[in-house]
Amino acid sequence: MPIDAYSLCPCGTGKKIKFCCPDLLGDLQKVDRMLEGEQHLACQQHIEQLQEKHPERACLFSLRAMLLRRAGHAEEARANAEAFIEKHPENPVAQAEMAMAVASQGKGREALVPLQRALAVSEGQISQRVFEAMGSVAEALLSEGHWFAPRALLQTQMAISPQDQRPLSMLMEMNGTAGVPMLLKDDYPLTTCPDDAPWKERFDQAMAPVQAIQWQQAVDALTQLSQEVTDSPEIWRNLAILRGWVADTEGCIEAFRKLAALEASVEDAAELEALAMLLCDDPLGDMIEILNLQWTLADVDQLQATLSLEPRASQIPFDPANFASADEVPPKAAYLLLDKPIAESAEDLSLDSVSRVVGQAMVYGRQTDREARLEVIGLMESDVDEAKKIISEVAGECLASPDAEQELMARVSATQEILQHKWRPPAGTTEEQFVTLAFEHKRRAMLKQWPDLKLDVLDGKSPREAADDESYHKRILAAILLVDAWGERSPAQFDFNLLREQLGLPTLGPIECDAAAIGRLPLGRLDRVQIDKLADDALEMAFRRAAAFGAIPAARKFGRELVERPGLKGKEDTVRAFGILSRMEEDPDKALQYIIRGREAGQALGQSCAQWDLQELTMRAMRGEPQEAQRLIEHIQAQHMQEPGVADALMQFLVQVGAIRPDGTPAGPPPMGAGTTAAGPGLGLPTEPPSDDDSGKLWTPDDDGAGGGEAGGKLWTPD
Repeated sequence: MPIDAYSLCPCGTGKKIKFCCPDLLGDLQKVDRMLEGEQHLACQQHIEQLQEKHPERACLFSLRAMLLRRAGHAEEARANAEAFIEKHPENPVAQAEMAMAVASQGKGREALVPLQRALAVSEGQISQRVFEAMGSVAEALLSEGHWFAPRALLQTQMAISPQDQRPLSMLMEMNGTAGVPMLLKDDYPLTTCPDDAPWKERFDQAMAPVQAIQWQQAVDALTQLSQEVTDSPEIWRNLAILRGWVADTEGCIEAFRKLAALEASVEDAAELEALAMLLCDDPLGDMIEILNLQWTLADVDQLQATLSLEPRASQIPFDPANFASADEVPPKAAYLLLDKPIAESAEDLSLDSVSRVVGQAMVYGRQTDREARLEVIGLMESDVDEAKKIISEVAGECLASPDAEQELMARVSATQEILQHKWRPPAGTTEEQFVTLAFEHKRRAMLKQWPDLKLDVLDGKSPREAADDESYHKRILAAILLVDAWGERSPAQFDFNLLREQLGLPTLGPIECDAAAIGRLPLGRLDRVQIDKLADDALEMAFRRAAAFGAIPAARKFGRELVERPGLKGKEDTVRAFGILSRMEEDPDKALQYIIRGREAGQALGQSCAQWDLQELTMRAMRGEPQEAQRLIEHIQAQHMQEPGVADALMQFLVQVGAIRPDGTPAGPPPMGAGTTAAGPGLGLPTEPPSDDDSGKLWTPDDDGAGGGEAGGKLWTPD
């Protein structure tokens, strides 16, 4: 609405223009009209002219700050905010603008300081500008890798303005983020002080600033109290949480570890210690180096000819154009270096017979300023000698010198590295075989390799060595929880109780609880709930919670039970469960059945089947069933093209399978040897797992497929 004398002044004092800046009413109305007409540059110039006449006016600083921020002028916005604060240090808008300016520069933790100041001087009356700053700082903190601080800010925004959907939407997105362990996604509520504690009054005084969103002030007071009362779980719990809210990662780690040491429950202590580990840059203290080796070549052509015949080198087809850049020419050829030749047949394939990828070799020709060279990248420290041996045996005569230059490429967790499966299976390997290998690999890694891995979190001992000393048990159990958390989304699930038993540690048993307890249960324990003793309402609640937070094992477990219970037939949760199960299921036949049943359940509730049709279309393509795929395409085109998002989804699918180009024109017939079907012009649907003859793709050791890869121009790197 147009502003008048009784509108709030943009200065941030909470006063109306009539009682704040009546002499600027006409100018403020002019600014308002310019903003309405999106005359931002002219508006900014007008404000700058006004500032020359009225250099002290907060409303002009405020309006200029908003315009600079909208224009993306971060440095100018920060300079304006600094001048604004200098003139009006107690103005909440000035502090909020500083917070947003700093956040826009990618400095979320630094932005928390002026934001806390803005909240303090607001004295409980949170203006729109301060509220906006909270969201901006939350986004910056999240982009920096902080987790607790942005969650706290978003939840505070929701409490201040429940009708605003932006913080809720962002929080839900955080909850569902893949790859974030459940331990981080849990909410950790602040606790109260025992009534009989002699220091209760000081504790309550220290916690009082939390009500005014003055988290750092509470942290400072609790930290001082913790130096005198060193063994209080209540103090250390609140310190851990509040330090997380102010993005003090190191302090948060310290407090969680102090709390874990004071915790009587072994399971609770292990979770707290695991949480502290997750916040560390090197959670287990097991970082190893990933290295590159480089040799100068004497004969490039001979090397390529030699490698093309070497059974321990598998050539990777790729498009050189995808590697071209102003600073680097593409390699002439790329190969996977293998520890053994690829098995002749996929029959009876095992972990001992499948070829393991040692690294990737790339051959570069001579350049203007560089000699021809051979690079082997992505080598674990333990594989360097093997790679050198292979190159020496295969390409020794092609090297200008037998000595290789060694370069550090990255540092990675040894635990995560041994869990990766870097294989080059033979043509004809089925998805079922690949999944079986993945299960066997994880079991071998966790029961035979990891127990003997030296970890700094165990003072340089291995889990097997440390297990003999009870003082290490909490840390070993925490490390196991951490490794389990890293693989939460992996289809190759492993029963970590086997590892606990092997090390002589307490195992984790099933949990019996009701609907009320489900909501309070830590997310990481959801998959241990006994489903046969859950009432229908508790089962629905458990499924919703697991699905909302991306707790894959628990969501799969509850979903399977939910879709089979007669009393829940016809519920929307059942339809949703079918959708989640169809996307989680490793068995293509079972996944297809979930899709079919989900479509039927949705249609019974009067829902469109478009999304089920699109999902089935993708599944039919993966299964190599062109006639079914064509039937679905025709059905979607005839029945669902007017529904939101359907046309775009169908086009994306057709582009992915090569039926059309991104501009919508027909792609033409596929090249000779490609999978042609009756599904439509150029619709090359795969009819079997990828083979050695796949072209245009670069297989990566971390692919979930059986030796295929994704199109594109990037070679695999360990990070």
